[in-house]
Amino acid sequence: MAKKYKNYTVSNDISKENDSYTTWTNDVLRKVIASKTVIRPGKSTGGHVLMESEVVYIFLSGSGSVEVVEYSNHEAGHGDDPSFGIQHKEKMDVYSGAVVFAEEGDYIRVNNTHEQENLTYIRVFDREGWRQGS
Repeated sequence: MAKKYKNYTVSNDISKENDSYTTWTNDVLRKVIASKTVIRPGKSTGGHVLMESEVVYIFLSGSGSVEVVEYSNHEAGHGDDPSFGIQHKEKMDVYSGAVVFAEEGDYIRVNNTHEQENLTYIRVFDREGWRQGS
């Protein structure tokens, strides 16, 4: 059976772990990366701006929220003021079965708002946006 048709888990090897969350990443495909993240109760991801990437978040279990900040494209960038260029800001509730789409340039932060349950999701994104070790 060819490598690409084999059934893979997201990964058995942890790609990042800290006090807030654990992530496993699978990069077997040439153009698409998949990762699974488990956020501990009351914790969140650090948040980041999507660079050269579009992402689909698929929530598997738990409950929480996603903060999305959409910036307008501006040739001067944001400088030292992170509020400069904000076009739209939204915080949405997420739960098992929720799907969130994010575009290049968006700032994303995922929060686990539950006090006892983990929040688990899969991220699928293009290889160009993969920040190894981050």
